[in-house]
Amino acid sequence: MSAPSGADDGLRRDDDEALSWGDESDASHVDGPRALTTPVDDDADAPDDGPAVTGSGALVAHGVLGGVALLSAVGWLVSADAFAYVFADRVTTVLWRVGVGLAVLAPLLWFVSAVLLVPVRRMRRRLLVLAVGAVVVAPWPFVLGVAS
Repeated sequence: MSAPSGADDGLRRDDDEALSWGDESDASHVDGPRALTTPVDDDADAPDDGPAVTGSGALVAHGVLGGVALLSAVGWLVSADAFAYVFADRVTTVLWRVGVGLAVLAPLLWFVSAVLLVPVRRMRRRLLVLAVGAVVVAPWPFVLGVAS
């Protein structure tokens, strides 16, 4: 047995309305956070749209560059023994060892500072700063084999 055509039309209208999410004038409409795909202009008059969301590609890039920073710190730590000089002056020796210790910490400090100081809205700039840091604070003596 088939249902009367009038009842069938009513079911279709209800189904279509159930699949409608409304529009911006609907009281239950909420805009979600927007993903960062393009850089935001430096316009100070631009309204704040709430918190920005980091895309998955940017998260992967952060993980890779964080791993590079960690490997750089380990490289500096491994090559620190090659720079264990003892000078005639005790102050110079202490300052040299502090400098070597800062060289070990430099990749990690660069990564943390870039993440904290460059806002999420400037994702391309942040990734550029992290990439420059990976090159600048790389353990070049270890990479080039000078420390061996």
